[in-house]
Amino acid sequence: MDPPDHTRLRGLVSRAFTPRMVERLRPRVEAVTAGLIAALPEEGDLVSGFAYPLPVRVICEMLGVPPEDHERFQGWSETAARSLDPMLTAELISESGRSGREFRDYFRDLLELRRRQPGDDLLSALTRVEELTEGELLATCVLLLVAGHETTVNLIANGVLALVRHGLLAYAAERPRQVVEEVLRYDPPVQLTGRVALRDAELGGTPVPAGTAVVALIGAANRDPAVFPDPDHFDPGRFDATRSDGAREPGRHLAFGLGIHFCLGATLARMEGEIALSALAAAAPRMELLDPAPPYKPNLVLRGLARLPVRLNRQ
Repeated sequence: MDPPDHTRLRGLVSRAFTPRMVERLRPRVEAVTAGLIAALPEEGDLVSGFAYPLPVRVICEMLGVPPEDHERFQGWSETAARSLDPMLTAELISESGRSGREFRDYFRDLLELRRRQPGDDLLSALTRVEELTEGELLATCVLLLVAGHETTVNLIANGVLALVRHGLLAYAAERPRQVVEEVLRYDPPVQLTGRVALRDAELGGTPVPAGTAVVALIGAANRDPAVFPDPDHFDPGRFDATRSDGAREPGRHLAFGLGIHFCLGATLARMEGEIALSALAAAAPRMELLDPAPPYKPNLVLRGLARLPVRLNRQ
């Protein structure tokens, strides 16, 4: 969407994702992380056992989605993630339509429950916003749930893979912020995005008439040698630089987009990634990959591992 509709809708939910509100979640995220790590077997899949359940639990608790429904909407969420790809088969389009209807029906029932029995959660708060149409409300709920975990699952799993491959897992326990920023740059969970030109423009000498759809390759931009020296090298230390006033420079990567559509949940994703990677590194600093080339999901837009078999070698 464009303003003013985008401004109105974003403003209604942005208050739940401010740095102050997100920081209140830190103790809960740390507790969930510790519990999941404690339950991990010595050998197993880190995606299903850790990278997936952590952000799912966090966003579900924020929204007010019952924990017993996690497995119920997993398939819908995976289909929604695949439907973002620019090239879809007729079968996937049909499956996406069916999953979308089931997802909206699920939230329609849950929102009705929250109207009758409100709680201290985002869904209950959204039911009290009179400016939202039912369609906007349902679409917002699906968006927040899917975006609130699918991308962070990939951030955590992609991060573990890069750290173990490069022998830098211990670095995550010492400098988790720098590690997360480099993972976001080096192997971003969102590889590309789409935009439509509102007016005639030109990109790299190519005319882009108004109304033209453009695919922007975030993964390629994050490896632009004009911005990042030796861009194909995984180096968390590149984010160690300080400004003249001593404050840390924020990452210049585009993993969260840019401008008015900058990722609403960036602060939450960063916090979850830092807590997850640092805690895992502290608990299993000698972790090994059981598959040197683990399989990826078939998605194009949301790039992430299907499985990540590891041996923890706990201390």
